[in-house]
Amino acid sequence: MNISGITTNIANKSIKLLSGLGDNDNSIEAMVVKDWIGDAATVYTYKKDGGKDDAREKAIEEFGTGAVWLFGIPLLKQGIDASLYKAFKLNPKFDARLLEKKSADALNQMKTYAKGVEKTLYDTLDDINPVIQKFFKNAKENKFLSKFTNANLYKNFAKGKFLVATAISAVALNKIIKYKQRTTMDRINADNASHSDNLNSMLVMNSVKNNKNFTAFTSNKNKSNDISFTGFGLSDFMYNPILNTSLLDCVIAGTRLKEARKGERLEIGFKELCQVVFTYGLAKPIQIGFEKRASKKGLPIELDPQVLFTKDIAKQIADSKSTIEMLKKSDDVIADLMKLNVDDTLVSLLVKDNVISLSKDKQSISCLKGIDADAIKKTLSKLTDLEDHIGNLSKIKAYKTFAVIANVLIAAGALGIVQPKVNIAIRKLLHNGDNRNPAIVAQEEKIKNDKKLVQQA
Repeated sequence: MNISGITTNIANKSIKLLSGLGDNDNSIEAMVVKDWIGDAATVYTYKKDGGKDDAREKAIEEFGTGAVWLFGIPLLKQGIDASLYKAFKLNPKFDARLLEKKSADALNQMKTYAKGVEKTLYDTLDDINPVIQKFFKNAKENKFLSKFTNANLYKNFAKGKFLVATAISAVALNKIIKYKQRTTMDRINADNASHSDNLNSMLVMNSVKNNKNFTAFTSNKNKSNDISFTGFGLSDFMYNPILNTSLLDCVIAGTRLKEARKGERLEIGFKELCQVVFTYGLAKPIQIGFEKRASKKGLPIELDPQVLFTKDIAKQIADSKSTIEMLKKSDDVIADLMKLNVDDTLVSLLVKDNVISLSKDKQSISCLKGIDADAIKKTLSKLTDLEDHIGNLSKIKAYKTFAVIANVLIAAGALGIVQPKVNIAIRKLLHNGDNRNPAIVAQEEKIKNDKKLVQQA
């Protein structure tokens, strides 16, 4: 690959990354970057302003939980896709939400327009899975086996994949949080226990094990926290990576609060509140705020960066103008969209704005998941708006880049700098200027007092 090709490749990857960072509805890329920057800043802040054990504890807990929190579910799901789905000859890209009763119209619509292997998928939904038929020749006549249709497998595999991946990740997170605290207690014991006095060591270890604030470190009888979906649709969490990750955040918060040592529950509560607010609550409002501010300046930045940075975007919109207007006025947007050639410029722009996708062979618009007509019309309006301000394209691209990066840095700064500094300030206020973790201080003092009692005996 020549220099020009390498440069183009880097540019395309950068735009793709910017696209992910700016998607606060369906992408975890922004959460990953916020978390990494925030974790590094948190460790540094506690190392600089906190107690001697704070930075080490934060490094283990933040980066350990962060890795599982962000990558555990996606990797486990990929493993299930590559094994279970493959074994039963199912397509993991198929959106099982189409099989819900409320999606009957969308299912029929996608079935009508599906082509190639996707059409075959729809045509065989009600058939008994071929793997089941292969191993059980009388499957059709068997009341139990006849229920193993492709449709039923898709529905149940989707739920099972979600629940298994979430549960395994939750258990791993629970272990990491407990490991962090256990290693601190081991260090305290090693620093304070008398290696030459077995009686002293036994007394110290016994006091730790019997202290109600530390029983969680050695007990195997902790009850798991049940995850409740009351008030939410299970499918919303199954297919949205951000919502799925939010469940793990609930596990993290619950475990941290449950395992909190005496004196640190307030700090943990404040930290988890900041996590919820800046990772989930404010991500979209901040994005909308930047978009409205840009709009007032004549800089429409709502489109995905992959659209804004498209080469010859002005010409592509101009060439698609008649099609855009036709679809905007259409009474059946999806039907008219499906009549377009897959090589149509407008189809490419809609794919880049993530409102539609192409089939695996790139020969048709994918029908493996429902297509949102309203989302398509919104993108069409955004394209028209961009054309009206195309003279400001350079400024639009620059402001879009600024808005995406600023949104990430605002959250990372709040989580990694402001939050720990506020917690340390509260710690000093409540403990006469002492910046050390009060739980660790209390345990160290207890061990020292126990040693004195042994020496006096």
